[in-house]
Parts: sequence; structure tokens; C-alpha cells
Amino acid sequence: MRVKFLAQAKEDMAEIQQYYRQAGGIVLAKKMLRQIKLPVLKLENNPKIAPLYEIAPGIHRLAVAGGAFLVFYRVLADVEVLHIRRAEREPVAVEVLEEIK
Repeated sequence: MRVKFLAQAKEDMAEIQQYYRQAGGIVLAKKMLRQIKLPVLKLENNPKIAPLYEIAPGIHRLAVAGGAFLVFYRVLADVEVLHIRRAEREPVAVEVLEEIK
């Protein structure tokens, strides 16, 4: 099983990189991306390790980077990473996750 970052998740990663690059430089940006990506890539061996997101059937929610970010993904033929967001933001709406293809 492979881990695939869908378009929205790729956009999210680019925004996170840009934010941390501006806030603390390239070293900090790379460190944050690594703290997000490494646990996500481990999903290929254990895709159901994270609990299901209680308001979106079939979507899992994985806390990464010390709980600072939430990764939303689904398990089909591959692990499809849908969306990545700061944990302290309001909960993501089901409609937002359903729109991601």
C-alpha cells in the first residue's frame, strides 16, 4: 500500500513550508515538514493506526508534529492524504473533506 498526497494536502504542505520558512528560515521549515511527513509515510505499513474522524465516515485523523497538526486521510487501494491543518483551528467540516478528490 502506498501513501499518496492528494492536491489539497500538497497545497497544505506548501503553505506550511512557506509559513515556517518566513517565521524561522529553511531549517525550521524542513524540520516541520519532516515532523509531518515521517509519521504519515509510516501509514503504508499500518494504515488504520489513527482513529476514524467522528464526523466524517471513512476518514481517519492522525495527530503529527507533537499534536500541532492533524492529517486527514482515507484508506482505499492506497492511503490518500486529503488535508493537513493546524490542530487548534476549528474542526474541519465534513463537506470540506467530501469535496477533496
